[in-house]
Amino acid sequence: MGVTLISALIFSFILNGGRGVKLSLLVYLPMFLLIAVSNPLFNHRGRTTLFLFMDNPITLEAILYGICSAASLIAILAWFSCYSKVITADKFLYLFAKLTPAAALLITMTIRMISKLKYQLKTISNAQHTIGLDQRTGSLSERVKKGMRVISIMLSWSMEDALETADSMKARGYGLKNRTTFSLFKFDKRDGLLLGLISVLAGICFVGYFAGYGTMQFYPSIRPLNLSPQVIVLYIVFAVLAFLPIIIEVRESCKWRAYK
Repeated sequence: MGVTLISALIFSFILNGGRGVKLSLLVYLPMFLLIAVSNPLFNHRGRTTLFLFMDNPITLEAILYGICSAASLIAILAWFSCYSKVITADKFLYLFAKLTPAAALLITMTIRMISKLKYQLKTISNAQHTIGLDQRTGSLSERVKKGMRVISIMLSWSMEDALETADSMKARGYGLKNRTTFSLFKFDKRDGLLLGLISVLAGICFVGYFAGYGTMQFYPSIRPLNLSPQVIVLYIVFAVLAFLPIIIEVRESCKWRAYK
């Protein structure tokens, strides 16, 4: 948990800078505290009772399990924020368009539509505010009426945008049998070597996991971690896998600065 959480936060800092990490911590830290505190309050399993809270036992096992669960969730959210920053729409289409073209296009258009809707909603709200129809002012009925007006404008715009997108796709030959596609990316030897390295590292982690290494027991009592040579090798391999994106990003950044 510590390795994946630290690597995810470092990679997020590299991609988004200090401002992005600051905004993320405003979400991550309260969520971490909420999960870590709520688990021992509602889950009373475990043999090691530390104290009583409203006649309910607070156990050491429940506290540690809550901390690990919170760290796991925050790490997943941080990794997905890095994924959304790195994997753009054109990269997603390049990876999955040949396997599932319809699904890849649908997912890409959906993700793109979310950002467009957010931008359009802000534009419409600013325009309504300029003409004196701000939905945040007035009585409750007036605010509901103004809000419904904004929603109506949004629906009209989204339907018009869908028709324009369909006409544009048809004009560009989407769906034709011999239609070619253009991509800026090319799978070369370096990509193959890196993919092979990731596959080997991930394979070792999966084998170690199914073999029972690197696991921890919380209930009914905490079982000490097994720090055998096999487990230490597993942790090292997982650390290399987790820090691999950071190594690549730092290396490319140093090369780019040297070239400049």
